[in-house]
Amino acid sequence: MPISIKTQKMLWGRAASRCSFPECRRQLVLDATETDDESLVGEACHIIAHELGGPRGDSPLTEDQRDKYGNLILLCRVHHKQVDDQPLTYTPERLLDFKTDHERWVHDSLEDFDAQKQFDDEQYAGLIDEWVSRSDFDNWLAFSSWILTAVPEISEERANELRDLRLWLFSRIWPKRYPELEAAFENFRRILEDFQETFNEHADRFGEGQLRTKKFYRILEWDPPLYKKLLREFNFHVALVEDLMLELTRAANYVCDRIRQFISPAFRLKEGLIVVESGMYGDLSYRGHRVEYRGDERTSIPYPGLNNFKKDRINRDTHFGEGTDPDDPAMKVGD
Repeated sequence: MPISIKTQKMLWGRAASRCSFPECRRQLVLDATETDDESLVGEACHIIAHELGGPRGDSPLTEDQRDKYGNLILLCRVHHKQVDDQPLTYTPERLLDFKTDHERWVHDSLEDFDAQKQFDDEQYAGLIDEWVSRSDFDNWLAFSSWILTAVPEISEERANELRDLRLWLFSRIWPKRYPELEAAFENFRRILEDFQETFNEHADRFGEGQLRTKKFYRILEWDPPLYKKLLREFNFHVALVEDLMLELTRAANYVCDRIRQFISPAFRLKEGLIVVESGMYGDLSYRGHRVEYRGDERTSIPYPGLNNFKKDRINRDTHFGEGTDPDDPAMKVGD
């Protein structure tokens, strides 16, 4: 599994972004130029190799333990290669001594090392790791595609996970160092709450372990005016659930932006934006959606609450419905 955000923050922060090799201690983040971004010339080196056959790899440590902070040392690329090419010289015990001595030197000798900031950043990083795990972004596209369809659907297991995520976010104790980051998480939580509560208004059990939007426009006796009224209410409800799913995805991307701004510049750069897909449409196609807050929307709390969102969603980059309620003359839903 990849090295966690908290482990990376501990490793780079406690080493002050310097090589831990005693005769080196060079800065591992090179300044940006007029034409290029900053350059990272440091690497997380495994003391006990990640693979059994690697340098110093003969150990009872599990695969998960090998990616923990205690088994990593920050080195420049030159010394990373040297210690891995010469494992008999650079034993686990010697590398651990390098690491301990270097971090003590950082703490005692560098005037610009802020121990409280390092502690706070590590707390944020741990919360970020937990949020990513609970949100399950690796399966976000599949989960959201069942929402962005003609009849929104979600598994009971996923619904319970999202409810637990809401409660977890609500009960967190934040370091209060980066208000913009904490506000982005609160924005995500508020949307998640409204998304679930709105979906649950007309959710019914369907099959084994599934929740599906009930087709409440179906009536036992034919009554065209009533049928038309209920169908309009159904379409309004489905579009609102879909728009809240889009808003939740926007909020997730906004949190990621704030994480890159305050905690980890490389956060999810490899994975890219969290995207969603809707369909199937009449021509049997599916459509991908890249949704983000833009321009003036990028406030502390972009989500204005459910009632105002019904009015404001028309201004978002993508939306499925319009109007504040089924009786609103402006009410409209997508195809």
